[in-house]
Amino acid sequence: MFKLEINTSGAAFRDDDGEDLDPRARELRVLLNVVEAQLAHGFTKGVLMDCNGNKAGTWSLE
Repeated sequence: MFKLEINTSGAAFRDDDGEDLDPRARELRVLLNVVEAQLAHGFTKGVLMDCNGNKAGTWSLE
């Protein structure tokens, strides 16, 4: 089972006005690329940090 949790309530996931979710989902795409890279290097779990240094989520492969 693959489990991924990302909390998108932080400022890193907001648009330029800071009110709505970024319609291009830039930070979300960055975090998904991090998961992809970690899987490619053999990791089976990880913690995701957003561009502001806040914990944004976790993932695991069992």
